[in-house]
Amino acid sequence: MHSFINIRYFLHGAVLAASILIATAACQSGGSSEENKSTPNLNAQASAKDSSEKEAPGGPVVVSLSQAQYDMAAIQLGQPALRPLSTTLKVNGSLDVPAQNLVSVSVPVGGYIRQIQLEPGMRIRKGQTLVVLENPEYVQLQQDYLDTKAKLDYADLEFTRQQELSRDNVNALKIFQQVRANRQSLQAQLAGLAQRLTILRINPATLSPERMTRTITVPSPVSGYVTDVPTNNGRFVNPSDVLVQITNLDHLHVRLSIFEKDISRIHTGQMVRFGMGGDATLEHRGTIFLIGKSIAADRTISVLAHPEGDASHYIPGGYITAQVDVKTQPLPALPETAVIGFGGKSYVYVLDRKDTKAAMYHFRQVEIKTGVRENGYVAVTLPGDINPQQTPIVINGGYGLLAKLNNSEEE
Repeated sequence: MHSFINIRYFLHGAVLAASILIATAACQSGGSSEENKSTPNLNAQASAKDSSEKEAPGGPVVVSLSQAQYDMAAIQLGQPALRPLSTTLKVNGSLDVPAQNLVSVSVPVGGYIRQIQLEPGMRIRKGQTLVVLENPEYVQLQQDYLDTKAKLDYADLEFTRQQELSRDNVNALKIFQQVRANRQSLQAQLAGLAQRLTILRINPATLSPERMTRTITVPSPVSGYVTDVPTNNGRFVNPSDVLVQITNLDHLHVRLSIFEKDISRIHTGQMVRFGMGGDATLEHRGTIFLIGKSIAADRTISVLAHPEGDASHYIPGGYITAQVDVKTQPLPALPETAVIGFGGKSYVYVLDRKDTKAAMYHFRQVEIKTGVRENGYVAVTLPGDINPQQTPIVINGGYGLLAKLNNSEEE
């Protein structure tokens, strides 16, 4: 009997102990579950707080401004508008001078150079003395002219006398005809010598024995710039030698090389924008006036354009890069101030949302493609998820947003 009672008490105690252990485990398990539930909520709140300032990698880039920052940045919003912009064709070419504006100065009668003060690049006026030449032959030409003139004066008197005698039948007609022929020959000789002196810039009408000269001056036939001086002082120059080369820049033109496949897009009157050398700003303008009719070995065709403005600083033969406005059409465009260039790409900022209660503006950075730039506007292509007529775009103050974004990333 006592043994049974002891066994029952022992089993009762074991069951009670097991119940206590299960209850304790259940309490601990319940506490751990509550703790696990509260931890994700805290992390979610922290994550939400961080996302308001900086987006997760790979997501959209958003920058936020307070009302005060918005006003200070002078943000202006707008949408793309259709503007008549010209599509362009990029070409290369050079500055060229027509043949009639390239002058090689020489002399009809050679001589020794006694004075020459020319340097390439010098500005020359028409009629300005280029070279002073000396040659005894110049003296001989003047002497021949004066001798012939004296003979002609005597021949004129003899002609008049023989003409009177022939009228009275005192002298034979043959003698009169000889005198007349000699007079005509002297007239021809004198006229020829006068022309040769005129070419040498010696005025035969004022020539006399006292005014004979052994030197002549060579004036410039045009106004322009000296491009070459292939001679020097003291040298004897022949009529075939070039004394100086002068380029007149009054009618300088732009020679463009247009590929055969593009020539159908070119016509006279089109606008050309070009820059000289490595100048990529294309600040100069011109108008096409002539299209060539022959194809070069590289399958290009020469097209000529008149440049606008002063051409005195242009250098003939200089390399140029150009754009030809081949077509004008309405394209969606934004002011150039709206397009932000950064890292080799083009961006705009769109107003993603406005938090009225917190007075915060949230802008999203969007990469775009740009096209023609003209008169302060640039053609743009926006991503397909943006409605250009309903989405406000920052058209002024975008670089302030970029600066704030970069500062936030550094922090």
